[in-house]
Amino acid sequence: MNTSTNLKIGIIQNSPLTADLSNNLRQIVQGYRECLDHGANLIVAPACALCGPNPGALLQRSSFIHQIQAALKALSMEIGEVPLLLAAFTPGFQDEDGEEPQDPYVDDGISELSPEFNQIMLVPHLLESGQVTELTDCDLFELDGVHIYTDVQDVAALPVETELDLIIHMPTLPWHATGAPEEEDLRQWEAQTNHVPVISVYPACTANGDIYAGGSGAYSADGATLARLPFFESANKVINLAGKTRAKALPEPSELLFLAIERGIRDTVKANGYTGVCINLDQPNADVLAAICTEALGRSNVVGITTTGQDYIAKTLNITCHKPNTSALLSAADDILCDANADAFRARLLHTLSYSIAENHGLMYLSSLSRRDFMLGEFTLYGESCGLLAPLGNLYEMDLHLLRNYLAESYTSLFGPIKSPEVPETDSIIHELADRNIGASDLLNEHTSLFQENEVRMIQRKIIASALKRTQMPMVLHVDRPQERQTPPVSHRLND
Repeated sequence: MNTSTNLKIGIIQNSPLTADLSNNLRQIVQGYRECLDHGANLIVAPACALCGPNPGALLQRSSFIHQIQAALKALSMEIGEVPLLLAAFTPGFQDEDGEEPQDPYVDDGISELSPEFNQIMLVPHLLESGQVTELTDCDLFELDGVHIYTDVQDVAALPVETELDLIIHMPTLPWHATGAPEEEDLRQWEAQTNHVPVISVYPACTANGDIYAGGSGAYSADGATLARLPFFESANKVINLAGKTRAKALPEPSELLFLAIERGIRDTVKANGYTGVCINLDQPNADVLAAICTEALGRSNVVGITTTGQDYIAKTLNITCHKPNTSALLSAADDILCDANADAFRARLLHTLSYSIAENHGLMYLSSLSRRDFMLGEFTLYGESCGLLAPLGNLYEMDLHLLRNYLAESYTSLFGPIKSPEVPETDSIIHELADRNIGASDLLNEHTSLFQENEVRMIQRKIIASALKRTQMPMVLHVDRPQERQTPPVSHRLND
């Protein structure tokens, strides 16, 4: 009999902030105690539960690594009879003689990592009462006779082990790199193939535009989904691996997309110390953005600005709206520039004015540009691109259509009847060139009947030409597309 089926696994799905060790430590302790009260035999937290996701250059500072080690020790003092499994960063390479140096940092005044350690590794740690044990990643450990495989490296292939009783994953990938349906299919297949239960634990947070979805799950040895924690929310839950209950079906893609952007906006606003957001209501997609922000932050924390007097969105959502009189400003602009560049000049003036109003009220100014706008460079730099965050900057037209349909259930008067659009050819070409990294010639050879060569080449040229422009864009929330963080020029990748 598989002894793992007698286990009750506690899952801590917290919302860690990067480098906020004290706050993250409190969340873990609270989640641990809650799981303990519900009879857990083993408690698991996400890989980045303690230090937060994407610590970046902090990992090269001795003080930060020492703080992590101290936090692990402090956390172990809160542990009772039930062990806690999580992951933490640790220096991991030995010197040339095979001996591990006593201190991985050089005392040279700047506390940088010594040459003997060319990498800081994120590895699983097992915390028991007053004791911290560093485990080997992608390997087995034994706990009370149960052989448990655990990893933080987002791998799907497992070693063939006859004594394997339980699989625990603590992945570090953000949501856009996996996707809920794909993740669930993989874990169900993995459980069925190895004939053992599988646990997968994620945080629910946002870091540098990357969104971590939560939705941690437990899967039985026959591949059924036993339980799933909420998406994009902090939660703690104890799951009986011998239980017969089954989780509900996954939420619809439109709901998941909405929840991802809602979470990303809320976390980013809070993390940067703003009280709310400000949106220019005269811009395309402002209705979608304003509705999501109202749901994420509450209508009292969303402010609109219109320089055309069109305040329909603000009235429908019942949010505050500023209507600055810009006639004198635009008249002066016309006097200064009476040529083809006047439109761009006006856009920069109006958005600078809107940004200033937002800052005066302690609000984060948002851009409503979409992925198509970004990739083709079809916007005025420091005009429509003005802002600190572009929540919709990762979305194509079909994604925006999904959001409108979802939001229309609650905001019928704002959106009205919505027609089902066909996928714009331009979006499809951008997706192939920029997301899938398919060369233009290969794309034309593969889809001769779908795309016109002149259209593909024009989009190719625009993506290349706007590469430097994109480096000056606001932060984008990455939800279901690859990240666009390439260093220009990108012509070596897109030319063929």
